[in-house]
Amino acid sequence: MPAGGPNGVETATGQRYIAGAGLLSRLLTPGASRMASPTKDQIIDQLRIVKDPELHKDLVTLNMIKHVAVCDGQVKVHVELTTPACPLKDTIRRDVTEAVSRLPGVRQVELEFSAAVRANRQTASQLPGVKNVVAIGAGKGGVGKSTAAVLLAVGLRRAGARVGLMDADVYGPSIPTLMGIPHARPSVSGNNIVPIQAYDLSVISIGFMVDPDKALIWRGPMVHGVIKQFLDQVEWGELDYLIVDLPPGTGDVPLTLAQSIPMTGAAVICTPQEVALVDARRAVRMYQQLNVPCLGIIENMSYYVCP
Repeated sequence: MPAGGPNGVETATGQRYIAGAGLLSRLLTPGASRMASPTKDQIIDQLRIVKDPELHKDLVTLNMIKHVAVCDGQVKVHVELTTPACPLKDTIRRDVTEAVSRLPGVRQVELEFSAAVRANRQTASQLPGVKNVVAIGAGKGGVGKSTAAVLLAVGLRRAGARVGLMDADVYGPSIPTLMGIPHARPSVSGNNIVPIQAYDLSVISIGFMVDPDKALIWRGPMVHGVIKQFLDQVEWGELDYLIVDLPPGTGDVPLTLAQSIPMTGAAVICTPQEVALVDARRAVRMYQQLNVPCLGIIENMSYYVCP
């Protein structure tokens, strides 16, 4: 029979277990042995070591940490990105999870993402409601420029951004066909044009307004007038991005667009052939001379995978 005493219990083998008041208290109190959860301030301080991979500043300084909640070792962090299509979202998720998990008492880390697209101030002042204008251009035709513009617009919308798509290729408007709305006709509200809604995008094109078989034989001033009208008299509403599909080359339309509104940037589409690359270089030089940041060159039709 075990013998009891004021300081513990002795078993038949002579082993003695001390049952101090503190131990009994912890055993009798559910969850009392768990390590205390960190405070909100401790978590925010820990997040100061997590840096944005592109901006190289910590998330707290960049005001990207919008909310922190702690309950019984479970931590929830709300991170606000600069674009819903952020390619580094998974990297930020990993770094935040690893940093917070190092704190004593943290059992689980949950991240919630949102996005607040930052506006190009000059664009927003001249084109109210539109935060960024991104041009998609090419040095020569047939490289998939319009396809890239549509894919970019739809991809940004699926990621959560508010997107408009403007077909500035007046002589060869292909956006209506690519969007599956070749017979759509925009309506008019007062003196403004109401864009077509397709795939949750606001879309405008000269192709909605002319017969598909009619050739537009227009000089530069008429094209200039159409581009200005698309910018000034279309009810774009609130947009994070306005994607503009430009005609190929370095002619009137890119010049009109650059002189009308400050663009956030431009992407140039090309194919691997030398003749396409030569013209793509010219397009890049044009944007540089117009003080439009070149966001990059997209090489289309690089290879073919046999089925």
